[in-house]
This record gives sequence, structure tokens and C-alpha cells, in this order.
Amino acid sequence: MAGPELPDRLSIPKEGRNKMGETMWFRVLGPLDVSVDWEPVQVGKNRQLTVLAVLLMEVNKTVSVGRLIEAVWSGCAPKTAAEQIQTCIWRLRRAFVNAGAGSGLIETTASGYSLRLAADKIDTGVFETWVSQARAIAGAGDHTEAIAVYRKALRLFRGPVLAEVDSPMVRTAAAKWEERMLSVLEDCVELELKSGLDSQLVPELTVLVEQNPLRERLRWQLMLALHRSDRRADALAVYREGRSVLVDELGVEPGRKLQELHHKILNGELPAQAAPVAAAAVRVPAQLLADAPDFVERREYTKEIRRVLTAPDATGVRIAALLGRCGVGKSALALHVAHQMRDRFPDGQLYAELGASRCTPAGIGEIACGFLRALGVSDARIPADPDERAAMYRSLLATRKVLVVLDDVVDARQVRPLLPGGPGSAVLMTSRTTVTDLAGVNPVEVDAFSDAEAIELFTSIVGPVRVDAEPDAMREILRLAGNLPLLVRAAGARLAARPHLRLGHLATRLRDPRRRLDEFSHGALDVRESLAATVNGLPAEAKRLWRALSKLPVDSFDAWMAAVDTGGSVQAAERLLDLLVDRRLVDIVGVDDRGNVRYRMHEVIALYATELSQPAPESRAA
Repeated sequence: MAGPELPDRLSIPKEGRNKMGETMWFRVLGPLDVSVDWEPVQVGKNRQLTVLAVLLMEVNKTVSVGRLIEAVWSGCAPKTAAEQIQTCIWRLRRAFVNAGAGSGLIETTASGYSLRLAADKIDTGVFETWVSQARAIAGAGDHTEAIAVYRKALRLFRGPVLAEVDSPMVRTAAAKWEERMLSVLEDCVELELKSGLDSQLVPELTVLVEQNPLRERLRWQLMLALHRSDRRADALAVYREGRSVLVDELGVEPGRKLQELHHKILNGELPAQAAPVAAAAVRVPAQLLADAPDFVERREYTKEIRRVLTAPDATGVRIAALLGRCGVGKSALALHVAHQMRDRFPDGQLYAELGASRCTPAGIGEIACGFLRALGVSDARIPADPDERAAMYRSLLATRKVLVVLDDVVDARQVRPLLPGGPGSAVLMTSRTTVTDLAGVNPVEVDAFSDAEAIELFTSIVGPVRVDAEPDAMREILRLAGNLPLLVRAAGARLAARPHLRLGHLATRLRDPRRRLDEFSHGALDVRESLAATVNGLPAEAKRLWRALSKLPVDSFDAWMAAVDTGGSVQAAERLLDLLVDRRLVDIVGVDDRGNVRYRMHEVIALYATELSQPAPESRAA
């Protein structure tokens, strides 16, 4: 099990969040990066960038105006320097306000300014928290887990710290952080050497020693790793090179610890044998399917999903459920957002298709077993009982930050055992049924493309030349597709596979309702197959009503019409209509003047229902 984990949320200062709960995230362990709700914030360049960098290097401390002036002008300040610093602060506050984060992040004090941030809103704070956790875990004797936490902390460094800011004061602060990173890295390597990971460390340590030739602890670690990897001559060569550098550049001999190691290797006093390897660390899974390269951005949904999955005030696991009829692009949208949020869940991403569209949905034990293997649990340790597997999986995630993507969910009962055991993780699921009976779920109703989105996807598949040549035919194809992403992609794929086929020819074929479902299916893009699973799972009486409704000669209907058509009661019709609405086979379109709920079937779904109502080809022939 993992040791203590970074809290999912720390107390966010009132000025650090806006009324919608959006929060800021600052990264300085690399290029300076600021975002609000995962949207980048433009903080300006030159003086403003320097001022912000200094405030971030001294986060939650007061920085005097004089220090800010020195950071910006390095002793050559103009007479208006104080006023210009004030202007920089004003512009930074305005940038934060425009991004939706509020203006109170930068606090004015008696002697200067202070940037107030919770530890989990800046990567330096997260780094120190994880390093403290790793030390505590190592002190408790769990070297494997401590190494995993150390490495997670070190991955926060994305390159040279604040390399784009050339202020000497900022460069000095950045150098301290790079020194801090090397010190923590040496502590991590120390544990890895104790765990017998010598040969795995040699390539990394070789590069580090070349980059930091005067750092004796790294050189000592490389020598030990080489010796334990049966490379005694290489280990001695590393010592000779280090001694030469120290003598030439500093005029000193290597330190006592380095000399003692050299002496023991030279005289054969150190066994060339690695320490016993500790149990394997929990892996960081990355199971997401590939993001669609031609994905059409759907910003209103993307922003809402991100907000739900990282809500700062969540007390339990965050759950976002993308709901909608088959073909609206729920799975593609879920994967797209999951890829965008990978850095928010550093302990990995798990993915499973739960099989609502298959004849036999996936079992909980089967899915939990796959997740456990992805997390590094050996087959010998995985329980045989499905409930015990799910319990072990929840325990492993209890103190970690993992994004779990569950695609094509059947119902809430199928999902509940797969919810992580702690608040640090989040679940992103898709379903064509209503799963609001799952506690804590946040439903996001996904609809068809807008006209512009449908045109964008269609054009990316078919090509702008063919679209520009027949724009009216393109619009007719999309209209007949109802802007459903699945049908738009299928029509585009059919045309892409047939360069000779004119768009107008396909539009003519689609006008015939009897051919439309055939033309909107291409290879794996089969609208019938997608709908079949939903329909097959219906009770017999709901199927009969659904097929009957497809024959009504009106655009919309109410429960009274449904009852008349089926010969049943209004109450029974309403119950069945509720089920059909939950399965996204019928839509609610409003309330009429008499207060009756009005329903409608999507044209493509109605065509499929009508097709199922027809006798089989053999019967028609007879």
C-alpha cells in the first residue's frame, strides 16, 4: 500500500477561487506556466514575467518593492521604477481577473506584495509535499513505495527552471531549485541502490555525472552501480576521471567517502553483488486508447467535464458521466478529455469498456483483474473471488491520483464496485442510459454536433476540395445524418474510400429511407450494431411500443397517443416511455398547451425501429 499521499485539496484562499470554484495552477519547475481551470493565462512578458517569477519564488512571503525593482533592472532602475512595478502588479491582477480567478491572489502589504497560494496550487509546493512523504515512507521501511513517490516528485521538473527569465535574482533562485532537485534525486538513487536496482541506474547516473562532474555523491553512486553490475574497470575509470576534474578545476583531492569506495573496489574488498531487489513498485498505468487525430473540439462539454473531475471542494471520488444516445461521440469525447488531463492524475489512467453494447457485458471481477495487473499486482497476488479483486483495486487507489475511464456503462450497479477508494482519483464514464442513481455522479448530457462541428469533421475526412465543389450536397448529407458524429464519420469514410463517388450521388441514395441505414454504415462504423444492444436489452412490451411509435404519422406525440396506439393505459404508456427516454431511444421535446409531455424519435432511430417491424426477407418473398 502507498504511504501518505498529497491531499486532494488543501484550503484554497478565498481570493484564489472565483464564484464558480475555478482555481489557478502555477508551474515554475520548467517554463513558467499559469492556468485557470486548465486554460492558459497570458501574463505578459519582460517586466511582468520577472515580477511574477520573483513572487512565485517567494510564494506566500512579502517581497519588497525594492527587491522587485532590483530583479527587473539589476541596479539600473529609472526614476519611475516604483510606478512601473505598480503597473506590472495591476496588469497581473487584471490577467487573473480576465481568466476568472479573482484579483486578490496578489496581496498588497505594508512593504510590498505577496502572492498567496495553497501548497497544492504550485508545483514547488507539491514537490516539497511529495518529498516529505517519500522520506516518511522510507523511514517506515517501505523503500519501494518511497522510490515511487520520489520519482513522481522529480517528474514535476519539466526542464530548466524559469529559463525564459534572465533576471540575475531569478536565475539565483532557479539555481537553488535545480540544486534541490539534484539533492532529492541523490536521495532517491540511494534507496534504489539499496533495493538492488544497480544496472538500471547506470545509464541515468552516467549522464548525470557528465552534466555535474564536481558532484561527488553522484560519482560515488555511479561507481557503486557499475561495480555491482560487474563493470569494475569502468567504476575505477569513473574515479580517475573525477579525481582529474577535481584536481584541475578546484585543486583538491576527492573526498574521503569517494576515496574509500575506490580503495575497496581496487583491492577487491567490496562484493560485486547487488542488494536483494525489493518488491516491485506499483506501476503507473497509461491504458487510454488513442485520441482521435481529427477530433472536433467541443469546448462547452470539455470545460464542464474538467470542472467536475477536479472540483476543489469534493469530499469523495469525482464522477462525470457523459450521457446520450448512441452515435453522439461520448467515447471520443471522454478519451479526448482524459488525454488532456493526464498530468492532473500523475499516478496513471485506467481504461475499460464495460460492454453495454455487447451481448455479454464485462464482469466486475474481470475488469478489476485487468486493473490490478496494470497497477503491477502479480497474478499470484490477485484474489480469485471477484469481490475481493474489486476490494484490492479500491485499496490500491485509496491514496493515489488515478483517472478511471469506464466506457459504455450498463448501469450504476456495474460501476459502483469500480469507484476508487479515496478522493484523490476521479471517474469519467460514458453511458447511453441514465445513471443518476449512482451517488455523487455529475451527468453531462451530450448531444449531436452543431452544424459547424459536423462540417469540420466531414471536411477533415472527405477533403476540402470535394466539399467546396458540392456544398449543397454536403449540407444535405449532414442534415440526413442528423449531425450525429457516428453517421457523419461513416458518411465521410464511405466517400473517402470512393474518390470517384460524388457527394450528390451519396445524398441521392440517402434520400431513400430504405437505403439510409445501409449508406450510413461503413466497416466498423455500423449504426445498426450500435443501436441493437440498446434495443435488445429492453423488455418485450417496451420494444413493442417503441416499434409502434416509429409508425406514427406525426413529428411528436404524447402518452395518450402512445396508449391509444398500443391499446394500453396512459399510466402504462408513461412508464414505458420513461424507460425509452432513459435508454435514449425517445426524446422529450417539451410540454404542450394542455400540460402533456411531448416526445419524439430521432429520424435514424425511427428508421431502425421501422426496419425491425418489417417481416424478414424470407417471409416477404413467401
